[in-house]
Amino acid sequence: METSSFVEYRPQSVQPAEPEQSGWGAAPRISPSPSPRAEETEFPEDLSVISTRQLRVLCNQTYRLLDRDFPPMDAISHYELLVEEIERREVQAETRSAPARTRSGFRDNSLFSRFELFSDGTMVGHVKYEMKGAHAVLIQAVVDPRFDAVDVEPALIRQVFLNAHRRRIAVVPYCPRVREFLAEFPQYRALLPADQRKRFEATLRVAGDD
Repeated sequence: METSSFVEYRPQSVQPAEPEQSGWGAAPRISPSPSPRAEETEFPEDLSVISTRQLRVLCNQTYRLLDRDFPPMDAISHYELLVEEIERREVQAETRSAPARTRSGFRDNSLFSRFELFSDGTMVGHVKYEMKGAHAVLIQAVVDPRFDAVDVEPALIRQVFLNAHRRRIAVVPYCPRVREFLAEFPQYRALLPADQRKRFEATLRVAGDD
């Protein structure tokens, strides 16, 4: 009778499992939590208590969000608030050492498409506009209710026309307050395009006949 052959069995070496570091003598492993992305950070409620450097960092982060295909819904409003706060601090820094009477100025804020008038470092009024080629369409004049519109509004609109004259920009008076200013100060009508000026003066004549 044939004897069946037995295959020699050699136990394979098994690497000992690394003992878990548990017990009193081992420190637990803590996986680092991922740093929050810009869109996950909470927008501060009060920007006035944040340093200017932090404001600029937030502004850059928010701008990168706006550059995406699908930016968050509140990214635009957050970016505008940040820019306004930065610009407010820049105005204060420029006028901090100046006498009170000289703390005023006028500028074209192209970021928000508005002409702004400042007094004592505070924006007292602005005129919203929209550029149509070489024409600035004046849409709305707004005066801060804390100031007297009788004094601020004519000064604001006059600065708008003077700025347009220096830059050789024609003005289209869509805003009713600007049209009232032109009715009282006809010397600024020369800055209107020819067809707009004729139409505006014709409207004034019809109103005068009534």
